[in-house]
Amino acid sequence: MALWKDGKGWRYEFQYLGARYPSKHYPLKKEAAAAMETHKKQIRNEMNAEKPTAITFLNLATDYLDFSERKHAKKTYEYKAMVCRKFLAFAGEDIIIAYRTRDLLQTIIDPVIIESYLRTRPTNHNYNVHLIELHVIFNYGIKKKFLAGPNPCAEVEKMPVTQVVKYIPSEEDLLKVMLAAGLDKPLIIVLFHTLARIDEILRLRWDEVNFTRSTIRLWTRKRAGGNFEHNDMPMNSDLHAVLWNLWKGKDQDEWVFFNEKTGTRYNRRPKLMPGICKRAGVKPFGFHAIRHFAASFLADQDKISKKAISGLLRHKTLSTTEKYLHSIDESQKQAADALKNFSMETVSEKTTHSNHTLKKEGVTT
Repeated sequence: MALWKDGKGWRYEFQYLGARYPSKHYPLKKEAAAAMETHKKQIRNEMNAEKPTAITFLNLATDYLDFSERKHAKKTYEYKAMVCRKFLAFAGEDIIIAYRTRDLLQTIIDPVIIESYLRTRPTNHNYNVHLIELHVIFNYGIKKKFLAGPNPCAEVEKMPVTQVVKYIPSEEDLLKVMLAAGLDKPLIIVLFHTLARIDEILRLRWDEVNFTRSTIRLWTRKRAGGNFEHNDMPMNSDLHAVLWNLWKGKDQDEWVFFNEKTGTRYNRRPKLMPGICKRAGVKPFGFHAIRHFAASFLADQDKISKKAISGLLRHKTLSTTEKYLHSIDESQKQAADALKNFSMETVSEKTTHSNHTLKKEGVTT
């Protein structure tokens, strides 16, 4: 590296990685020195500049699912993984969604690819669910700086769907199911008396059942952030009796509902309710319908407030509880009652009176 003056002015020359870089002439030494430093930085940046790195959907999905496995319930994680597998099967595991260089992050996935995949889904509801899951994954990528915004799913419209009314069993059908449940009858009774979700009961431990205080501790992940939170809930005498009988006949000291085949608790029981409903000869319904039935049953009782029912359901807001009660607002009932004053007899009377008035006034109808 050198800086010198000849007959035309100041010049410099330096070497970098075996290459020589001379300069033009500068009138002042400090100008040549400054130009040399700028030139050196330019060459270093060019030599050290990263080639564009391709980011595939497989890269993004792998990172997101690692995150999801730690944050979400197993069933939720498995569903998200299924959506990723199906999208990759459609678009190809090598589909590139972004490029990254030293100074640039560019998202290149075309929303048309996402929409084309969604059109392969069997129903509009399934279309929308997969769209939501993909939207969440791309949002994760943007947050983690894997992708540049905006989210490509934002340009894909949701499909219209017909609202499905959840079937809630009648009291008669629920009693038939309890009678047909056999060895699984205690599970159905515990679900009814706790208004709990099936996962909360399947993870119930014996050290969370307090027979002295008549309380049980239920854990849920249905909270913002995915954190497990617990609530200590009261046991009535029927629930106390069922759990006490299970306690006396238990083969181990950890799980209330123990799976002897696996040597641990049940994780899921997807085939249980369809089988019991079939034996009972009733329209099929699931575990969650028992929770809805119990809430609606309480709402029909005198002096049971919505706030109390919301507490048993462990909802954060009364608006969520309203969805479980399947009830009609009192003001709507009053408005509907106001319509009863309108009848064909009333119309006939008013028409007759109107015609009579018009005849008196000499108007022909």
